[in-house]
Amino acid sequence: MKLINSTILFSVILISILLTGCDDTDSVTPSEDHFEAAGYIIKNANDSTVFKVLKGQVDNTISESFVLILAEDSQKYTIEFLDEDGKNIGIPEHDEHEDSEEDEEHELNFEIEDINFAQFDITEWEINISPLKVGETTFRIQILHEGHPDFTSPYVPMVIK
Repeated sequence: MKLINSTILFSVILISILLTGCDDTDSVTPSEDHFEAAGYIIKNANDSTVFKVLKGQVDNTISESFVLILAEDSQKYTIEFLDEDGKNIGIPEHDEHEDSEEDEEHELNFEIEDINFAQFDITEWEINISPLKVGETTFRIQILHEGHPDFTSPYVPMVIK
């Protein structure tokens, strides 16, 4: 009787290991659909880098804060992302899904701490920012992928002059 119970127990354990071991999801290794960024640069309409953040640190050699000029009305900027070494890796590529109405898996999210300082409109990987008043606030950037962030920057300073 003990031999039969041991055999059944061993079989149940073996089947459990095989069933859970065949799962394709790996909770440690990121999915290949995830865009691995360590920072970003913001470029103005002239394609000049005006702000850079890498590994959570603002690059003070470019600017200590993201600066907007109130008198210039709406200002257009593009975002490009950086890898761990600071190399420009562009923006996430998006796959077109035949079965889905959505053609982008990744999207840009721009959060400003105090919405009284600026309004913004995001179109793909461009941000159109309209400064509203002089002052200082903070903002952060996220890459959203299927409802969750693949990348979230820390809040960094924004100055409207």
